Amino acid sequence: MASDHRPGARGKACRAPSAGGGGAGVKIAILFDPGAADWTPEDIRGVMKAVDEIGTIFGTKGHKIRKIPVRHDMRWFQTARRADLVFNLCEGVHGKSEWEEHVVGTLEFAGIPVTGASLWTLAACRRKPIANSLLQQAGLPIPRWTVAQGKIDDAFPLPAIVKPAAEDASAGVDRGSVVSDRKTLRARVAAMTEQFDEVLVQEYVGGREFNVGFVGNRVLPIAEIDFSRMPEGAWPILTYAGKWEIGSPDDLGSVPVCPAAVPQKLADRLVRIADLSWRTMQGKGYGRIDLRLDDAGRPWVLEVNPNPDLNDDAGLSRMAKAAGWDYAELVRRIAEVALREAQGAKAARELLAPSRRPRATRTA
Repeated sequence: MASDHRPGARGKACRAPSAGGGGAGVKIAILFDPGAADWTPEDIRGVMKAVDEIGTIFGTKGHKIRKIPVRHDMRWFQTARRADLVFNLCEGVHGKSEWEEHVVGTLEFAGIPVTGASLWTLAACRRKPIANSLLQQAGLPIPRWTVAQGKIDDAFPLPAIVKPAAEDASAGVDRGSVVSDRKTLRARVAAMTEQFDEVLVQEYVGGREFNVGFVGNRVLPIAEIDFSRMPEGAWPILTYAGKWEIGSPDDLGSVPVCPAAVPQKLADRLVRIADLSWRTMQGKGYGRIDLRLDDAGRPWVLEVNPNPDLNDDAGLSRMAKAAGWDYAELVRRIAEVALREAQGAKAARELLAPSRRPRATRTA
């Protein structure tokens, strides 16, 4: 959606895919983070679920698939650079999210077509103070915020939510994240600064929460998080447990609903705000914008999320199903967007064309 100065636009000078869909197939490398020392087997299974499913989708169409774990030794790059397309599922290296954009930057610098967002978008969106500043400059509604450095202004509105300034996937967000008095605010900031380099304090917006998804230029049906079943006394927010600990009280209490039941006028307003947010952050590939309504029904932008979770049971896939796409169609469209941007429409059609026979998958 951004202009041609983006790194992805330079890829148009790259090589074309090696062969047609009806012949030898397209070479697709799927990148992923193999994990850190403290990852559980369940953590690793969660990553590999999407890797394996996406590999199967393209493998059954006759394309040549390599599943490549990304490590600091850079051996992954020697394999990835020979691919016609890199399907990027790497959200960090050894569990460190700050390395995510470096992987994408390496691929962009080499002119290799890659799915999802650019280095610039990933880096800017992960650093919430930078993203908030850019969004505010574009005239978008952002709840009042500050980076916790020493004393918080006594005039800062409460309740407020305290969270890491440079993490994603709800890391560092739990039931104690929302504070309603100055003493609790000070205690929460002190506890968070011991764990994270920077801490963001932001005015809490207490109304309905919505998600607007994008794949290329396509806006997906709006989703809503229903917090009506949250445990008594818990703030209606999407915590880390609610997002990742299946069966936990926070998970059971935060139920996604798609499509959301919203009047058309509100839906149009949410989409307009989300679209400008996505374009402001130079979003491309696929992404999700999170918004909330205040007591007066006004939407506020919470976060811009490039490359959100692509598992079949995740939010973007749920929105795609509401649009009439199955999971395989969502995956194909994400790949098509990347190849179309790098190589043009012909290469994208090449990817989607079925081959004569499926090919085996290899893991680097």
